Amino acid sequence: FKCLVNHDGNLDERLAYYDTEELWFPEWDHMGKPWENPEHYEKHNPINFVQNWKTPMLVVHGGRDFRVVETQGISTFTALQRRGIPSKFLYFPDG
Repeated sequence: FKCLVNHDGNLDERLAYYDTEELWFPEWDHMGKPWENPEHYEKHNPINFVQNWKTPMLVVHGGRDFRVVETQGISTFTALQRRGIPSKFLYFPDG
């Protein structure tokens, strides 16, 4: 790929669990709560693989997304920038 697009994505699945009122999806996807099944939350948690990132990325996030807080997008962009990976952050405060 020449570029990946991250649209309202989580950087840290553990933290994201506590940032939303919609808990059915993470509990279903990870087969339980973080303290009940921590291995499953860690297995595919993007924050654990930042050191492997190489592909440029466009991070898109909206300020009115109440399920994935904007700090998840900002954190992803920060990780990309600190790794020196070409990246842009596209933020829609009313979107």
